[in-house]
Amino acid sequence: MTLNKKILAAAIVGGLFATAAQAQVNLSASGGSTPVTFASELVISNPTDGLALTNAANALDLAANLRYNFSENEVRYARVECSSNVRFLAGSAVALGAGTGVPGDLTGATIGAINGLGTNVITFSITSGTGLLKSVNTLTINGNRNITATTAGSCSYSLYDQPSQAAAGGTAGLITTVSGNYITFAQSYGLAVLNPRGAVANVEASPSFSRFVSAAPTSSVDRGNLGSIVFDTRANVAVAQGTTATQPRLANGVAATLADLLDADSTHSIAGDFSAAANSNGTFSGAALSRVYFSVNADCSTVDVAANAVTATSARFDTGPTAVNASLCYAPRTGVAIPASGYAQTFNAVSTDTALYSVTSLGPVTLGSITRNGTSLQAPFVQLPAGWLSRVVLTNTGTVARPYTIAAQTEAGTTAALGSAATGTIPAGGTIVLSVSDIVTFTGNSRGTLVATVAGPTNDIQGLYQIVNGVTGSIANTAMQRPGTN
Repeated sequence: MTLNKKILAAAIVGGLFATAAQAQVNLSASGGSTPVTFASELVISNPTDGLALTNAANALDLAANLRYNFSENEVRYARVECSSNVRFLAGSAVALGAGTGVPGDLTGATIGAINGLGTNVITFSITSGTGLLKSVNTLTINGNRNITATTAGSCSYSLYDQPSQAAAGGTAGLITTVSGNYITFAQSYGLAVLNPRGAVANVEASPSFSRFVSAAPTSSVDRGNLGSIVFDTRANVAVAQGTTATQPRLANGVAATLADLLDADSTHSIAGDFSAAANSNGTFSGAALSRVYFSVNADCSTVDVAANAVTATSARFDTGPTAVNASLCYAPRTGVAIPASGYAQTFNAVSTDTALYSVTSLGPVTLGSITRNGTSLQAPFVQLPAGWLSRVVLTNTGTVARPYTIAAQTEAGTTAALGSAATGTIPAGGTIVLSVSDIVTFTGNSRGTLVATVAGPTNDIQGLYQIVNGVTGSIANTAMQRPGTN
């Protein structure tokens, strides 16, 4: 499926933030070092061999101030140690730099041979030469790295008097040391609900609850906005939320994209009641698919991406690795009562290559909900046996009279015909007692379900079903149920 270009537009704008360069990791930085971020999805198939990370744009360069004022031709010994899961690969080199402030003289300064390449600890000598190296001068270790686990790692730079002391580490002969975060890992993509909106099914529609209350953002009675969502790279989701985040890198050093990690079989699924989207014959194909959709407009006026599959309890969008920044919209079929329901969204991730990337699904994240502005009460099992009196009692504690409508449901082989008491009004601060025989006539079995819809606040309306034996006086009272609460 090809997504509407307008949905992609928001993702492309955010994409400008995804590749912000990081020059190096400086252990001596004011406020602490900023680690380089790689994708947590990276797979290390053999921890013994590890996974090579390319030092693209020098992001893996590790720098620190010397933190020591050298004398002419003085030799000292450096130890650079990282967490056990980080290794310095062959080809790495150390360079001296001016640093900031009043630098020392680099004339004749040299770095000795690097010991320990291929491990997490390297040592080397630093000679000041004819100039005088100062504490503000820097050393930088470039080259590629190797990781044995996708866990955050730190590094330290230490300067020692003797080479054996640098090789051993510890405090003996230690002149100075500094440490900081070096590498971290983060999920490369995210899913967020920016506005968990909802809609209200209107009891005063005809039939009751078949249309929405017209309100922002849709200002429409035929469609509801269930929430604005963004699915995109980590950096772009952060931008959409008004913050910033570094986009993780792949092993080649390039910022990870959705297409790098996620296969075309990746989907979004929405859980909730979509029964009112069904076609008149009860199916969810054809036009029903366009009743649940993504729209780039908060008023849901355009069907930019229709659902690929809809059932009474879910909807699915086969968007693959495509970014989505849109509202989830729902336009029930005209004339169908809209059930109250909550909604939640899940992204179901499928990897482009499981040998390279281990991806995880996201969610469910809570979207908005559909509520009803009236009251719905059910008597799940009413009976009309001979010698018994069945009643429905409706009360209204509010200050406004409220109209009601009662519908009947039956089992297979039984039909129901509504009577004069199926509609009426509950007076303000009043109670009405209705005989079930005046509400409905059953043909077949003398039993069924009654559903009362009252155009009044649910806190004001209560209902009771009562059955009384006219001979013995036996009485059974059952509070009528509110759908979704029992």
